[in-house]
Amino acid sequence: MKTGLTAYFDSAKRNCMLCHTYKNIKPSEDQKEMALTSTKKAYDALREAFDALRVEDAELDKLDKVRAAKVLCLDAIDACGTCDKQRPRIKEILIDIK
Repeated sequence: MKTGLTAYFDSAKRNCMLCHTYKNIKPSEDQKEMALTSTKKAYDALREAFDALRVEDAELDKLDKVRAAKVLCLDAIDACGTCDKQRPRIKEILIDIK
């Protein structure tokens, strides 16, 4: 699970940075869609992990970390929707996930 999440986060941050970098050179929506898709997949994986932790009655610290990561993913998805490509917004938000 951890490696899958890491791959989703890395892909989202990389594609967000590419979208920001290529805004004037190659204006396309491919990187933006890939960043959004990776972020949504990470959110889905975190939601499943949160549900699994709740079922096994995990510690509150673990639940809080997963819940905070889910919130950051949702914030990143919203920020990408209103992005003007002046800053890599998804990358800036997801960099806080540990």
